[in-house]
Amino acid sequence: MWGRESYDSPVVDQAGGERMAIEDLELNLFTSDPTLLERGSDEEYERAAQALERLADPRRLRLLHALSLGEETPQRAAVWAGVEQGYAERELQMLALSGVVERREGPRGPLYVPRDGHLVVELHVALAHGREDLRERHPRFLRRRGRVTVRGRRAG
Repeated sequence: MWGRESYDSPVVDQAGGERMAIEDLELNLFTSDPTLLERGSDEEYERAAQALERLADPRRLRLLHALSLGEETPQRAAVWAGVEQGYAERELQMLALSGVVERREGPRGPLYVPRDGHLVVELHVALAHGREDLRERHPRFLRRRGRVTVRGRRAG
Protein backbone atom coordinates (compact mmCIF):
# COMPACT_ATOMS: atom_id res chain seq x y z
CA MET A 1 0.00 0.00 0.00
CA TRP A 2 1.35 3.42 -0.87
CA GLY A 3 -0.12 5.20 2.14
CA ARG A 4 -0.81 8.89 2.44
CA GLU A 5 1.75 11.29 1.09
CA SER A 6 2.11 14.85 0.01
CA TYR A 7 2.35 15.69 -3.64
CA ASP A 8 5.92 16.92 -3.68
CA SER A 9 7.76 14.92 -1.05
CA PRO A 10 9.78 11.79 -1.77
CA VAL A 11 8.25 8.56 -0.51
CA VAL A 12 10.15 5.42 0.44
CA ASP A 13 8.33 2.29 -0.65
CA GLN A 14 8.32 -0.96 1.33
CA ALA A 15 11.17 -2.40 -0.74
CA GLY A 16 13.39 0.48 0.43
CA GLY A 17 13.54 2.28 -2.91
CA GLU A 18 12.67 5.92 -3.24
CA ARG A 19 9.98 7.15 -5.59
CA MET A 20 8.36 10.52 -6.02
CA ALA A 21 4.74 11.16 -5.17
CA ILE A 22 2.72 12.82 -7.91
CA GLU A 23 3.94 16.38 -7.84
CA ASP A 24 0.97 18.00 -9.49
CA LEU A 25 -2.36 17.07 -11.01
CA GLU A 26 -1.12 18.08 -14.47
CA LEU A 27 1.14 14.99 -14.36
CA ASN A 28 -1.76 12.67 -13.58
CA LEU A 29 -2.89 10.36 -16.39
CA PHE A 30 -6.48 11.49 -16.01
CA THR A 31 -5.81 15.23 -16.05
CA SER A 32 -2.82 15.48 -18.39
CA ASP A 33 -5.22 16.69 -21.08
CA PRO A 34 -7.01 19.73 -19.64
CA THR A 35 -9.94 19.27 -22.01
CA LEU A 36 -10.78 16.02 -20.18
CA LEU A 37 -11.97 18.21 -17.30
CA GLU A 38 -14.69 19.64 -19.55
CA ARG A 39 -17.95 17.99 -20.48
CA GLY A 40 -17.57 16.43 -23.92
CA SER A 41 -19.98 16.48 -26.81
CA ASP A 42 -22.60 13.76 -27.15
CA GLU A 43 -20.59 12.35 -30.07
CA GLU A 44 -17.46 12.05 -27.89
CA TYR A 45 -19.38 10.07 -25.26
CA GLU A 46 -20.85 7.87 -27.99
CA ARG A 47 -17.39 7.15 -29.42
CA ALA A 48 -16.06 6.43 -25.91
CA ALA A 49 -18.87 3.94 -25.28
CA GLN A 50 -18.20 2.28 -28.63
CA ALA A 51 -14.49 2.00 -27.75
CA LEU A 52 -15.40 0.22 -24.52
CA GLU A 53 -17.83 -2.08 -26.35
CA ARG A 54 -15.12 -3.14 -28.82
CA LEU A 55 -13.11 -4.58 -25.93
CA ALA A 56 -16.01 -6.00 -23.90
CA ASP A 57 -15.36 -9.69 -24.53
CA PRO A 58 -13.11 -11.91 -22.35
CA ARG A 59 -11.50 -13.76 -25.27
CA ARG A 60 -10.91 -10.50 -27.13
CA LEU A 61 -9.27 -9.02 -24.02
CA ARG A 62 -6.97 -12.05 -23.76
CA LEU A 63 -5.97 -11.63 -27.43
CA LEU A 64 -5.27 -7.92 -26.94
CA HIS A 65 -3.26 -8.70 -23.82
CA ALA A 66 -1.18 -11.17 -25.84
CA LEU A 67 -0.58 -8.53 -28.53
CA SER A 68 0.44 -5.95 -25.93
CA LEU A 69 3.08 -8.40 -24.68
CA GLY A 70 4.58 -8.91 -28.14
CA GLU A 71 2.75 -11.99 -29.42
CA GLU A 72 2.21 -10.50 -32.90
CA THR A 73 0.99 -13.45 -34.97
CA PRO A 74 -2.53 -14.84 -34.69
CA GLN A 75 -1.04 -18.25 -33.93
CA ARG A 76 1.14 -17.06 -31.03
CA ALA A 77 -1.59 -14.77 -29.69
CA ALA A 78 -4.06 -17.68 -29.79
CA VAL A 79 -1.72 -19.97 -27.86
CA TRP A 80 -0.93 -17.29 -25.25
CA ALA A 81 -4.62 -16.34 -24.89
CA GLY A 82 -5.88 -19.92 -24.81
CA VAL A 83 -8.27 -19.48 -27.74
CA GLU A 84 -8.68 -21.34 -31.02
CA GLN A 85 -6.41 -20.19 -33.84
CA GLY A 86 -9.35 -19.73 -36.24
CA TYR A 87 -11.09 -17.48 -33.73
CA ALA A 88 -7.90 -15.45 -33.21
CA GLU A 89 -7.42 -14.99 -36.96
CA ARG A 90 -11.02 -13.83 -37.52
CA GLU A 91 -11.12 -11.63 -34.42
CA LEU A 92 -7.82 -9.92 -35.18
CA GLN A 93 -8.97 -9.23 -38.74
CA MET A 94 -12.17 -7.66 -37.40
CA LEU A 95 -10.23 -5.64 -34.81
CA ALA A 96 -7.93 -4.38 -37.57
CA LEU A 97 -10.93 -3.31 -39.67
CA SER A 98 -12.41 -1.46 -36.68
CA GLY A 99 -9.11 0.32 -35.97
CA VAL A 100 -8.34 -1.30 -32.61
CA VAL A 101 -5.18 -3.02 -33.88
CA GLU A 102 -2.88 -2.43 -36.83
CA ARG A 103 -2.12 -5.17 -39.32
CA ARG A 104 1.04 -5.45 -41.37
CA GLU A 105 2.40 -8.24 -43.48
CA GLY A 106 5.34 -10.21 -42.12
CA PRO A 107 7.48 -12.78 -43.93
CA ARG A 108 5.23 -15.61 -42.67
CA GLY A 109 1.85 -13.91 -42.63
CA PRO A 110 0.00 -11.08 -40.95
CA LEU A 111 1.29 -9.42 -37.79
CA TYR A 112 -0.91 -7.43 -35.42
CA VAL A 113 -0.11 -4.78 -32.82
CA PRO A 114 -2.31 -2.57 -30.64
CA ARG A 115 -3.04 0.68 -32.47
CA ASP A 116 -1.99 3.03 -29.66
CA GLY A 117 -1.06 3.36 -26.02
CA HIS A 118 -4.57 4.36 -24.99
CA LEU A 119 -5.72 0.85 -25.88
CA VAL A 120 -3.03 -0.73 -23.69
CA VAL A 121 -3.92 1.57 -20.77
CA GLU A 122 -7.60 0.71 -21.24
CA LEU A 123 -6.72 -2.99 -21.24
CA HIS A 124 -4.61 -2.72 -18.09
CA VAL A 125 -7.30 -0.75 -16.24
CA ALA A 126 -9.88 -3.38 -17.23
CA LEU A 127 -7.56 -6.17 -16.04
CA ALA A 128 -6.97 -4.36 -12.74
CA HIS A 129 -10.73 -4.18 -12.22
CA GLY A 130 -11.06 -7.84 -13.10
CA ARG A 131 -8.50 -8.81 -10.46
CA GLU A 132 -10.09 -6.77 -7.68
CA ASP A 133 -12.47 -8.11 -5.10
CA LEU A 134 -15.29 -5.68 -4.40
CA ARG A 135 -14.65 -6.04 -0.66
CA GLU A 136 -10.99 -4.99 -1.00
CA ARG A 137 -9.75 -1.47 -0.65
CA HIS A 138 -9.21 0.10 -4.04
CA PRO A 139 -6.83 2.89 -5.12
CA ARG A 140 -8.22 6.33 -4.40
CA PHE A 141 -7.66 9.65 -6.08
CA LEU A 142 -5.20 11.89 -4.29
CA ARG A 143 -6.78 14.96 -2.81
CA ARG A 144 -6.16 18.14 -4.71
CA ARG A 145 -4.20 20.93 -3.07
CA GLY A 146 -6.21 23.51 -4.94
CA ARG A 147 -8.92 23.83 -7.52
CA VAL A 148 -7.74 23.15 -11.07
CA THR A 149 -9.22 25.17 -13.89
CA VAL A 150 -9.98 23.88 -17.36
CA ARG A 151 -6.61 25.17 -18.59
CA GLY A 152 -4.79 23.10 -15.95
CA ARG A 153 -3.76 26.12 -13.89
CA ARG A 154 -4.66 26.57 -10.27
CA ALA A 155 -7.56 28.82 -9.42
CA GLY A 156 -7.34 31.36 -6.63
